[in-house]
Amino acid sequence: MLLQTCVLAIALLLSLAQEDSEYELKSKSKRQTYDDPDPYKNLIQWLKDGKAEVSKVQIEVKSEGYRTLKASQFIRQGEWVLFIPRTHYLSLEEVKKSCLINRKMIQLNYIPNNIQTYFVNHFLQENRRQNSFWKPYIDVLPKDVSGFPTYFDAEQDALLKGSPTLYTVMNQRKIFREEYDNLKEAVKEFQRYGYTYNDFIKFRILTISRSFPVYIGENEQQQLLVPLADFINHDNNGFLQYGYSPDADGFFMQAVRNIQKGEELFYNYGQWSNKYFFMNYGFASLTNPMNQFDFDVCLDRNDRLFNLKIDLTRGNICWGNRLVNETDHDTFRQSLATVRFAQISKLDDFLQLEEDVENYNQFWPGWHTTPKTIELEKATFKAFRELLISELANFASTIEDDQRRLNDPSTPEFRRHIIMLTMREKQIIKKNIEVCDMMLSVIDKSSEELKNLMRYYNYREIARFVNSEIIPMRLELEGLA
Repeated sequence: MLLQTCVLAIALLLSLAQEDSEYELKSKSKRQTYDDPDPYKNLIQWLKDGKAEVSKVQIEVKSEGYRTLKASQFIRQGEWVLFIPRTHYLSLEEVKKSCLINRKMIQLNYIPNNIQTYFVNHFLQENRRQNSFWKPYIDVLPKDVSGFPTYFDAEQDALLKGSPTLYTVMNQRKIFREEYDNLKEAVKEFQRYGYTYNDFIKFRILTISRSFPVYIGENEQQQLLVPLADFINHDNNGFLQYGYSPDADGFFMQAVRNIQKGEELFYNYGQWSNKYFFMNYGFASLTNPMNQFDFDVCLDRNDRLFNLKIDLTRGNICWGNRLVNETDHDTFRQSLATVRFAQISKLDDFLQLEEDVENYNQFWPGWHTTPKTIELEKATFKAFRELLISELANFASTIEDDQRRLNDPSTPEFRRHIIMLTMREKQIIKKNIEVCDMMLSVIDKSSEELKNLMRYYNYREIARFVNSEIIPMRLELEGLA
């Protein structure tokens, strides 16, 4: 019985290998070996052999975790900086056809939790092939991805304490593990090839951090993995744009301004928060204009109006909110409105709110809870302040501690990014606490006093709210409206 089982297993593996090899020969029949000890030279030669245009750039390796491209010549605005033909980048269409596991998934109607899984399976397959067409590309992929939070241990997770990013990290690990386990269960070939979980998440991280969303047709956006282009790093003021050229049938990067010879190349990865960059690319920045802090506002179950409130919200008791560094911003007003809804304690105020929103199909506190009384606004700012102080106290370090560690040259690079992520969140919280303090210091003043104070520059962050909301309510109380 055991012998028979072994024979069947060997036969199946041989069958898989034959099917895999046959498809490989059909899809990439002409192959060339690249044996230079420098894998970056192999990559460039492989791309040139495939008719890529890469003469205007050169690779610079500063460290394992920091490779970049520089201009090898002067490049004028509007010129293509590089061009990679369709044969030498990976698209979803390509990896679905060229990977045995992906073809089995399609046959079984197995839908992964993310399309990146198709790319991961392709890399796992090509990584074990000695003569893979994609070997020059795979050989230059980073070997060490331990700076990504998926790989953090308990000590490193502790550095994220207080940050909403920690929950995202935990959830990502859970999703990755579930996808790996589900693949092993659903696609027997995946299990028989012996792909490990560590290999799976390594290539999952690499695909996430190297993906380019590109419109191939008018409305058809695809995720592409583009060799060499993925060496270019992020900058808020990046001066490259990319796209697909139907005439040349390939991916291009284009200069949006003149680029000097020897200048490092950058493009803007997108208008994302530090949390997004940290999760997907392993870095954070203190100067990112899209930095934010995410937090929840929840109803108090001991609130005497609790049942009325959840009837209005159709059972919801918590809402996600975010704050940015600019306090005169919609995110601040929406967060304040959500806290205001939680703080309504008088039945008359609640009934007025119900009347105000009766024509809305769905009620959301952050959009629909407008100011009612000075008393409610005072309670709202007090509660908002207390919530933010509580959030700030949850972090593992202070802003002063963070600054000291950033100034210490011995601080490891991955820790510097954790510090920049959490430090910026704490700075945003602190800024919003200061706004609450400012409001509470003036809210009891008369309308005339408020008008005079709002002319001063140091009240600029609350001036619009005070002029539009507080002063009219104060005038009504004073009988002057």
